[in-house]
Amino acid sequence: MKLPKHALPALSLLALAVLVRAEVVERVIVRVNGDIVSQSEFVARQASAVQAARVTPDRVEAFLRENNAKILQQAIDELLLVQRATELGYRIPPQYVNELVDSIMKENNIASEDELVQQLRREGMTLSELKRNIERNVLRQQVLQRELNAKLALTEADARAEYEAKKAEYGQPAFAHLQEIVLPADTPNAQAQALELVKRARAGEDFAELAKAHSTAASRASGGDLGRLNRGDLPPELEKAAFALAVSAVSDPIPTPRGLLILRSVEKSEASFTPFEEVKEAIHKRLAQERMTSQYEAYMEGLRKSALIDLRVREVPLSVTVAPSSLLEPPSAAPAPVAKPTSPDAEFNVSPQAVPERVAPPAVPAPPHPTPAPTPPSPQG
Repeated sequence: MKLPKHALPALSLLALAVLVRAEVVERVIVRVNGDIVSQSEFVARQASAVQAARVTPDRVEAFLRENNAKILQQAIDELLLVQRATELGYRIPPQYVNELVDSIMKENNIASEDELVQQLRREGMTLSELKRNIERNVLRQQVLQRELNAKLALTEADARAEYEAKKAEYGQPAFAHLQEIVLPADTPNAQAQALELVKRARAGEDFAELAKAHSTAASRASGGDLGRLNRGDLPPELEKAAFALAVSAVSDPIPTPRGLLILRSVEKSEASFTPFEEVKEAIHKRLAQERMTSQYEAYMEGLRKSALIDLRVREVPLSVTVAPSSLLEPPSAAPAPVAKPTSPDAEFNVSPQAVPERVAPPAVPAPPHPTPAPTPPSPQG
């Protein structure tokens, strides 16, 4: 079953197979300013990551070893953002949360709340947990909008400057499609022979056949065909001669370290560039992604520095159970690779499956994708 498209940004972390319940006493993986990530929630996040990456059962253990640190860091960062929302006095009206729940039901043809509850139960979740996660995700998105939006603003002038700086990436470079005949310089009467071949080619004889019969270059098998060569691919002296040739014209013999070279121009084109208006949107999106990545990491680093983060448990499971289908389908993109921890305290102790694994957040966690948040009612203080 699927989420409504407009609800996806707010529900990016709702594909959790198991969530912690208040009445269950269990291990605390990490405490963040008094809030916790329990082992069951962490396992739920593992399952969500496995499902999102479409990991096959035989790859789950290896995937978790590679990504547990990232999963933990994301859990810590999300708590920090929810806590920041509390500091700012943000609250999400229950009516807005209920509207998103109704959207989920409509999108998945769920006729009643009882049917929704049954579906969620099959996925290890309760309705209250679903609503809690909707609320927390919207709060996180609202914090990022408030704190980062001004820093993410891009103008057309920004996109234009990027276009001019990397204009070569937005066009077709000048090229020349060439054929060649090479005669060794030490061949008896090499110059006279080369001039004779030039004369015959200019008179209309097939250049490819002349190359096959007389050239000593490896290209002779293909009739001397060199294919398309961009401006800059050839030595300057050869490039000047090649690009000076009109299409179908044959050059005079050119002395080179390989011998006497005769060139024929098959096709050529000057450089052309895609107009700015045609690539403006793509440039803007790329710049927005890059700016979001850097600004998000800088902002989160500030929250982490001022937070009390107490890592309680370093051993976590290396296997999870993922529901075959989910009401809350995860995105199809696989999580980004995790930076290898740089401090001894952050490294993993990889152990057999029967024993849990040590885990700690990576030194430089990757930020989430900069998906815009939905527009809920204004926060209430």
